[in-house]
Amino acid sequence: MKKRHLILLAIIVIASCTNTYDVFSTKYPVSFSCDVSLSPFNSTATLGYFLSVRPTATKDGYKVRLPDGTERTYPYTEVQNRVFQFGLAGIIIGRPYFGEGEVYAYDLGCPQCDRSSARLSVGVEGKASCSKCSNVYDLNNGGVAQSGESRPLYRYRTTLNGDFLMVHN
Repeated sequence: MKKRHLILLAIIVIASCTNTYDVFSTKYPVSFSCDVSLSPFNSTATLGYFLSVRPTATKDGYKVRLPDGTERTYPYTEVQNRVFQFGLAGIIIGRPYFGEGEVYAYDLGCPQCDRSSARLSVGVEGKASCSKCSNVYDLNNGGVAQSGESRPLYRYRTTLNGDFLMVHN
């Protein structure tokens, strides 16, 4: 009888030590939308290609950075200025190779550092790296840490209605 109790206790302890994370994060508010038929957002149709989007320093618009380092700034419309929210540090948008063709959105902030100043750098190969902690995340594989120890990237819900993409939580 004691042996069964010890085995049951061991199973409970082991099961309680595993890290589980919700697929979609609600930790930081996100509300962003774009027309994926227009440049540069039309590049999200290419599998494995990810854009990063973040507010400008003056908060009067947003910047879109392509994986090759090209960056464009867009001013907010009056409505966008009231509704856009970018999570912790901005968002990453793209279609992973292994995602059944749907658009994924991740937070641009490193979940290990968990600070807005720890913004990830998105590369052409579908990897996002943090210059603060040196973690590398695989955007084509659910945002899991490829190197370093960390939880996966914060992922946000996406809704595609025709050419209109909404990123939200």
